[in-house]
Amino acid sequence: MDTDEDSRKSTTAKYSGKWWIKQIADFEKEADERFWDSGERVINRYLALGDDDPLGSGGKSHYNIFWANVQILKSALYATPPRPSVTRENGDAKDDVARAAALVLERMLEQGLNKSDDTVHQALKRAVEDRLLPGLGQVWHRYEATTEKVMTDPIVDPMTGQELAPAVEEERIVSEKECTDYVNWHDFMWSPARTWDEVWWCARRVWLTRQSFVKRFGKDSSAVWKDISEKSDDDTNRGVLPKGFRKGRAEVFEIWCKLTKKVYFCARNADDCIERLDDPLELSKFWPCPPPLLATHSNQSLFPRADYSMTQDQYEELDTLNSRIVSLTKALRVVGAYDSDNKELAKMITGPELAMVPVERWAALGEKGGMARAVEWFPVEQIATVLQQLVVQRQQVIGQIYELTSISDIMRGASNPRETAKAQQLKAQYSSVRLQLTQGDVATFVQNSLRIRAEIISRHFEPASIVEQSQIMQTESAQFAVPAVILIKDTSQAQFRVEVGEQTLSMSDQNAEREQRIELITAVGQFMSQSAQMVQSTPGALPYMLKIVQWAVASFRGSKDIESVLDEAIKAATDAPPPGQEQQKPDHT
Repeated sequence: MDTDEDSRKSTTAKYSGKWWIKQIADFEKEADERFWDSGERVINRYLALGDDDPLGSGGKSHYNIFWANVQILKSALYATPPRPSVTRENGDAKDDVARAAALVLERMLEQGLNKSDDTVHQALKRAVEDRLLPGLGQVWHRYEATTEKVMTDPIVDPMTGQELAPAVEEERIVSEKECTDYVNWHDFMWSPARTWDEVWWCARRVWLTRQSFVKRFGKDSSAVWKDISEKSDDDTNRGVLPKGFRKGRAEVFEIWCKLTKKVYFCARNADDCIERLDDPLELSKFWPCPPPLLATHSNQSLFPRADYSMTQDQYEELDTLNSRIVSLTKALRVVGAYDSDNKELAKMITGPELAMVPVERWAALGEKGGMARAVEWFPVEQIATVLQQLVVQRQQVIGQIYELTSISDIMRGASNPRETAKAQQLKAQYSSVRLQLTQGDVATFVQNSLRIRAEIISRHFEPASIVEQSQIMQTESAQFAVPAVILIKDTSQAQFRVEVGEQTLSMSDQNAEREQRIELITAVGQFMSQSAQMVQSTPGALPYMLKIVQWAVASFRGSKDIESVLDEAIKAATDAPPPGQEQQKPDHT
């Protein structure tokens, strides 16, 4: 048996379509055991979908604090679109070309991010949600250009009128854009590795309709699409795809191999690769995606463990307690037994308010001990006591969950009025220490994603497209637009950092830019008022004071455009004659 298997392996050419599908199948087998199955259970728990009832809770009464915690973490990790900050490597105030180039790239990256329906923002937002639920989030970058065929004019000798070169047909770029796609956690794959640095291939699964398949691979690919879509296995991706999703779609794997510097497009039922491409993006780190955003994992494997798995015992205990509380609450009602010879006694509970109930044989009832002996009430005191203990126990388990997840009372918008301000501050600081680690991971993931976007723009966009899309000509830095774009296109010389602070992604700092501008104006105003006396006594000191202001302003985010205004002010102050000395006018007499 092993010999036959080895024989089959030896006849499969390396990097062929079947060879890659074998790599994918090996990954899927391990991922299903170590990641996918648990990820599906976490999502079902988040949506309160039980194992027994696909539309209900499986017979349990969930206290879905897990859902509430995820909502809190969403707002703390990624509540607003990122605000990229592209800076000069050295921050030199005189390097106006580099400043303008950074401004151009920053405006290109910000394009559309302030819109709620922007694909970049939505892709990053979904990746963060996947990180909080199954434990892995990912996005994928690609370059897309629309071209048209045009005829060039013939080259004619202006002296003789002789045609030196005939008109030729060539393709011209009409529009171009960088696309950021969300990759579902079930569709991202990689080579066996312990850390991301050891990964030598990664892939994403794409579900293409016939139209998108033909658009991507050409008109001659219709037969291939029909073959791989009709022979697809319905058990593939079980339990994840919506019902009817596969109809009219073909499963295609886009595989990037770092060893061969090639991209392979494969399908399960194709005889060979659908297409092979040499490195299409030519990125410095090759990958079209950032390192995945992972939940808890070790240096032994990249397969993550969802956050829910670390506290699932407490969540299950909370559900058990809540189910008991619900059952006892239903049982906590007034129920009693009465002598059947005096059926009128039942009307004392079921009858209207302020009613007099006539009872026959009242004297005989009194001889038996009266109402106390004729009616026996169910002992609800015991149920109430147990119920109170369960409620206390539930709060203790909730406290354990908050302690394990680092979600303090302050983050939930609640606090104990008897606690001191110092106690509340310490509680918030304790939770933020561990939260900052996750915030840093999300910020790094967004930074890496924006760096890939910036590199795609630098390497592949036409200079005219960069100028048009950045609208740099509408700014004070328009005079530096041409050399700035030349610097951006020269990837060996352009050294930029794309910085996205994690605080810009949370809900609490949505007014950060306005506060930074107020801080900048306040600082400049204070400096100018303090240096006014020196400028009055030494008028020639004004240009130097303005240069100090320009040096300080260069460190503030969003100050690139205002530096051009300062350049003009410094030039005007330098060229201005000293007070009391007027420029001599030429004598025309």
